Amino acid sequence: MSLAPWLLEPCRRFERMMASGRTPHALLVHGPGGWGEETLASWCALTLLELQPESDARALAHPDLRWVDPDGQTVRIDQIRGIGEFMYQTAQRGAAKVAVLNRADRMTVNAANALLKTLEEPSSGGFLILVTDAPDLLPATVRSRCQRVPVFAVGEADVVAWLVTQGFEADLAAAHATELGGAPYRVLEALERGDDPIRVVLNAVASGERSSLEAAEAWRNEDLVELTGRWARIVHGMARDARDPRALVDFAEQLTMLRMAALTSSGLGRQLQLERLLFAWTSLPWKTSEAGRGRRRKRGP
Repeated sequence: MSLAPWLLEPCRRFERMMASGRTPHALLVHGPGGWGEETLASWCALTLLELQPESDARALAHPDLRWVDPDGQTVRIDQIRGIGEFMYQTAQRGAAKVAVLNRADRMTVNAANALLKTLEEPSSGGFLILVTDAPDLLPATVRSRCQRVPVFAVGEADVVAWLVTQGFEADLAAAHATELGGAPYRVLEALERGDDPIRVVLNAVASGERSSLEAAEAWRNEDLVELTGRWARIVHGMARDARDPRALVDFAEQLTMLRMAALTSSGLGRQLQLERLLFAWTSLPWKTSEAGRGRRRKRGP
């Protein structure tokens, strides 16, 4: 897959760094999340190793490359120590060694302190790439020792146009983009899985084609935080277009409350809560939209 258009300028900026001979030992690749931050980090890592940059560093077995993801919810100190040991080893196939730390904002305090030592004493030919969608959660001492490589969001029309070039229908891509906050790589994952926008279910409930109980049952295995976030984006869009948005705003607040409860409580009666909200959804002042009617269909040749 070719790079998305909004990643081209960060790539060119990195190429200029390398051409000038001033490639920093530590990079901080950051963006809104879901905009190809990991893809850009992969591209930079493979470019440093003089490998095909269109490959996926996450899946590549190479002795001079290490990709580190959080272990569960955090990046642990032993993972960071492993990166430090790796960086000081002699490169086996060239002059460079590259370690990529994904979701760097999830480091524990001890892990961040251990990483700081590696940043303060960089190894010759060693490069560290941090990836995050929450750079402000990193310690200032870590951020200050990295060269930032930002990824900037573009408009939804540009996102949909890119997804069409990947073989998906514009209407379906737009529906997912609305629900996923415009994050194109998250939309791409949903399309490749063949997911329907949740608006499909919501339309069916509002029109009486499906009961609240059936819909809640269909969503029993969904991530409640993700689900309510997608639902809230739909409602906010409806509120912007409504003559009297008060009922929609009240409903959005209910979604926010359920989302917060899902973030803090493991004993939440999610089935009952979803049934309650779906029942309330049927009484909202809206008309069934065509935004979610599509199914995933690859474009023909």
